[in-house]
Amino acid sequence: MQRFSRSGRFRALLVGQMLLLALLLAACGSEPSPVVSLPLSPSARATATPTLPPTSIPTSTQEPTQLPSPTPVPTLAPTATPLPGATLIAFETLRDGNGEIYLLDTETEVLTNLTRHPAHDRAPVWRPDGGAIAFESHRDGNWELYLLDLTDGAIHRLTDDVAYDGSACWSPDGMHIAFESYRDGNLDIYTLTLDTGEMQRLTTDPAGDYGPRWSPDGQSIAFTSWRDGNKEIYLASLSGEQPRNLTQNPADDEQPAWSPDGTTLVFVSWRDTNELTGNRNAEIYRLNLATGNSERITHSPWPDLDPVLDSQERLLWAAYDPGPTFETYDPYRPGDYHLYRFDQNRPQPLTFGDWDDRHPAPAPAIVVSLEGLAEQLPPEPPSPSATPSIEPGTLSRVTEVPSVLVGYSGQPVQVNELVAPSLVAWQQDVLEASGWDFLGSTLGSWRNIDQVRKKELYTYDYGYLSWHKAGRALDLALEYKVDGVDQMLLTRDDLGEQVYWRLYLRAARQDGSLGEPLKENPWQFWWHIVPSEDPQAYDAGGRRLNIPAGYYVDVTTLGKLRGWERIACYAIEGDYHWATDSNGTEYWHYERTDGLTWWNAMLQIYPLETVEKHVGWDESLRKAQSIDMMRSKGIPTPAP
Repeated sequence: MQRFSRSGRFRALLVGQMLLLALLLAACGSEPSPVVSLPLSPSARATATPTLPPTSIPTSTQEPTQLPSPTPVPTLAPTATPLPGATLIAFETLRDGNGEIYLLDTETEVLTNLTRHPAHDRAPVWRPDGGAIAFESHRDGNWELYLLDLTDGAIHRLTDDVAYDGSACWSPDGMHIAFESYRDGNLDIYTLTLDTGEMQRLTTDPAGDYGPRWSPDGQSIAFTSWRDGNKEIYLASLSGEQPRNLTQNPADDEQPAWSPDGTTLVFVSWRDTNELTGNRNAEIYRLNLATGNSERITHSPWPDLDPVLDSQERLLWAAYDPGPTFETYDPYRPGDYHLYRFDQNRPQPLTFGDWDDRHPAPAPAIVVSLEGLAEQLPPEPPSPSATPSIEPGTLSRVTEVPSVLVGYSGQPVQVNELVAPSLVAWQQDVLEASGWDFLGSTLGSWRNIDQVRKKELYTYDYGYLSWHKAGRALDLALEYKVDGVDQMLLTRDDLGEQVYWRLYLRAARQDGSLGEPLKENPWQFWWHIVPSEDPQAYDAGGRRLNIPAGYYVDVTTLGKLRGWERIACYAIEGDYHWATDSNGTEYWHYERTDGLTWWNAMLQIYPLETVEKHVGWDESLRKAQSIDMMRSKGIPTPAP
């Protein structure tokens, strides 16, 4: 593949794509692993052929000023047996393979699944009297707000509109909620009076407004807006004055949360950058509303999100924890967000595991008695399936997946049979969520063990020890066009010193029944930028664009739920850097490693003597592989 020189890298991405496809067409070598056809039904492919979504977002036909309550809303009378809530935290988690609301007692470490539904549930908030939790859910086919009554486990639907509704917060008296909604074709803040169903639109700016948080005195609502071209914290008075900008920083500020006394806000800011790479990082700040001064609270090389203060004014948040060290050019295994709390001025982890825990919601000081609640909830869902394995002394097969094709050949992709079911499940998840069979046409997966690319392309052949050879990697399509319009976009995630890409698809239906509004800025790569028009962005590898209207689906998260994870960009200065070489972006590449080293993954499908012959230590050295890379791949060193 031809490398793009900095002087000529503004040439169209098409050149790089064609060359990448040429590489993938390389002929297979000798001693391939046996290929069999997995008995998966071709019906897993999409049969519908959705048309291109309209360019404008349909406006809901429902009047935004009045919303009848579809089910009776419980009264605010607490039970006669209140108990302290300082140890209770509700939060959202992906530990069951989908979004659920859990309750954690930090004193006993007891965890309770409160929602127990196959659809995604997320973003819990406690009613101020401690008797109920509001949350957002996709259980009725689109995102709506619901209430969980903690006295009897009953679920009550609070909103009813095909457009997206989410991110609820309570008024201090518990009689109203504020929330974000797309019901008027724009992301705005609304309020709902629960006993009458009366609804009011609080913000009307053409830019997006989201994440409302009601002040303790009930007089105003803090929220995030990108009306100034970047995300800032705003304060809207309920008396009708224009919202006021509180942060006014060139970097993004978002996710405000109030202190119990209403004198300060904590929020997430992206104003801190890595000195070595220039990557931005999310930290939590505190804003004094009287003075306007901000101070940084957290200090971590990894993102800190979702801040909130509990009834004792302790900070809780979701912090990113990287996985264990991995490979030379992908330094950490995929990480996850876990809950933390400041105790005695030190961050203490509250949750652990190989899944994301987000949006902690500490209980108010007093909550209703939860005795017997678990018995009134739906049955516990089955545990997620265990990681597939093979019997000792046997080999796994490389198998065809008929529903996932190689785009340029029309042939089924081939993967290790242990990961094939999860690949088909990911394909189906994306189809159901977006309306597009995005994984139906890919760049391919498995490569023969002895396949070698032309060494003169790079200092090393980066594909020689690829996870493709283990049948555990998939290259997605570089773009996804419908009627000539690309439905795919990417956002940039900076995690420490590494850059990752999150892949979204614009939903085939734009009425709210698929996807949700985007809150992140898409990335425009350098090869789409004319250097003379924006030299700074060109030299930085690209720029963030304005957040587009419409509904989008997060393909990356759907992949993660099925065990398929993205990898970091290549960032090798002077050789293979994503900001100067389109091939280094790797935004299309996903892997399912199941905690294995590459060497052990190869031993699942090949005999030891075959692996040693083609990719053992001596042979890998002969193929110009670096020692650091070989060690990170788990290749045994020769005996002394």
